[in-house]
Amino acid sequence: MLSEELRPISDVSSDLTIEVGSTSFALHKFPLVLRSGRIRKLLLKAKDTKVSRINLTGLPRGSDAFELAAKFCYRVNVDITISNVTLLRCAARFMKMTEDIIEKNLEIRTKVFLTDAVFPNISNSISVLHCCETLLPVSKEVNLVSQLINAIANNTCKEKLTSGLSKLEYNFPRKPVQCVDSKTPSDWWEKSLAVLNLDFF
Repeated sequence: MLSEELRPISDVSSDLTIEVGSTSFALHKFPLVLRSGRIRKLLLKAKDTKVSRINLTGLPRGSDAFELAAKFCYRVNVDITISNVTLLRCAARFMKMTEDIIEKNLEIRTKVFLTDAVFPNISNSISVLHCCETLLPVSKEVNLVSQLINAIANNTCKEKLTSGLSKLEYNFPRKPVQCVDSKTPSDWWEKSLAVLNLDFF
């Protein structure tokens, strides 16, 4: 299988087939070796220098994860989102797509997204933590689960403190009163946590 999006060098014949479960990807060595330490190591270890087929086992979420990682290797724009950042983070770990291989690799891209868009936001952190449940134990091994739990705990404490200060201001007559929206309960995040399994909760 060769996705239409993975054809930037389609005039060059495929020289490497990657098998992931029951799916085969007819690709090219150069873009994969450039960004994936695992592919590089597997090719170096191969006794046959002209190896043209590699079987990848143990990749979390199999072919779905590999296709996203392969697109990144081919410099196809891969949008990192709340719903796929866990998968991409785990794929980056498995494929060894780190900064010591090449700068601005997949691992650092996912870390930046997590730092900017996930960890500061309780709702986003809960959603990503929920995705971690289907990617155990790798999501724990990359320290993502503990980082998300810490982020949720810290942000809920801050929110409770802010809520408490707002109520103090509301009851203190010498300061301008800011209306507190009674329609939005301050413990909304507690209901959101209900999506998590018991261990994570």
